[in-house]
Amino acid sequence: MGILGASGYGGAELLRLLKAHPGVELVGFSSRKHEGRSLSAAWPQLWDERLFLSQEEVLERAEVVFLALPNGLAMGIAPEALRAGKRVIDLSGDFRLPPGVYEAWYGIRHQSPEAYQEAVYGLPELHRQELQGARLVANPGCYVTAATLALAPLAAEGVLKGGFLVGLSGVSGAGREGEGTFFAEVNENLKPYKAGGTHRHIPEMEQNLGRLLAQGRPVRTHGEAKEVRLSFTPHLVPMTRGILVTAEAEVEGDWNQGLLQALYRDFYAQEPFVRVLDRLPETKGTLGSNRVDLKPLYEARTGRVLVFAALDNLVKGMAGQAVQNLNLMLGFPEETALPKEGIWP
Repeated sequence: MGILGASGYGGAELLRLLKAHPGVELVGFSSRKHEGRSLSAAWPQLWDERLFLSQEEVLERAEVVFLALPNGLAMGIAPEALRAGKRVIDLSGDFRLPPGVYEAWYGIRHQSPEAYQEAVYGLPELHRQELQGARLVANPGCYVTAATLALAPLAAEGVLKGGFLVGLSGVSGAGREGEGTFFAEVNENLKPYKAGGTHRHIPEMEQNLGRLLAQGRPVRTHGEAKEVRLSFTPHLVPMTRGILVTAEAEVEGDWNQGLLQALYRDFYAQEPFVRVLDRLPETKGTLGSNRVDLKPLYEARTGRVLVFAALDNLVKGMAGQAVQNLNLMLGFPEETALPKEGIWP
């Protein structure tokens, strides 16, 4: 295994998880900022004095490469790695959306439309069969994972018409060098951002749910999708990690709490990392785990369906999901090296 971009938060979480994986060997990790320095110099919590290598050295040594890089870089690296016989798990947005949609929302010209056609969307709960044996995986991020899993049962049932979503994210979701995340700016503060339908994860959420509406479950990455419209407003909250999404769904048909709860429990009954709760979820309940906690709620007074989803943005929302995809790609038991229980405090 190799990691490009191991000095970011997602890269560090990948290092922690892969070092405990009994079926893989971590042969190299890179960081342009830390190249030649020891791993523990960048991440003192990791007991490892190996040095950060160059990107080229990692690509040469590794059979499977994780790309934990900024958007726009993976599309140039992945095709080369695939031609060299490597397998690739990309943690950026480069292969999650059709090239034209990607260019419209990310403002970056897509260089590898042919690689996108091979990429499998890396949400195991929906694409498990496709992921087995895949060569290129587009690993979804935290907001999209929470929002998609919150509304997936309704979409697969064919009753989802649209929705209004509010997302709350810990500061680590902005990355290690994210703007506006200094302590003095975020402490004792709560603020929305990318409001008014401008967040670039909106089309990914709509695409995922549109596939479910068209195909049911399981879905194909490049299969048919119906149109679904979502309103999404994210907020930055003064905590280190965690995602909480509240979705108000527009649905067809008559519902009550018993029917709704049964739908969600049946849909996720065989999922090792999704827990449908009787109570409302909270971010600290998933801290350090690869788990998503969900609670569907029928609001009888208004006839609305609300769904709450909590996860750790650096584990199930990023690195843990990437390891889950790795396990499926290589035929390991899906839960290998992935914590189902959170940590305290």
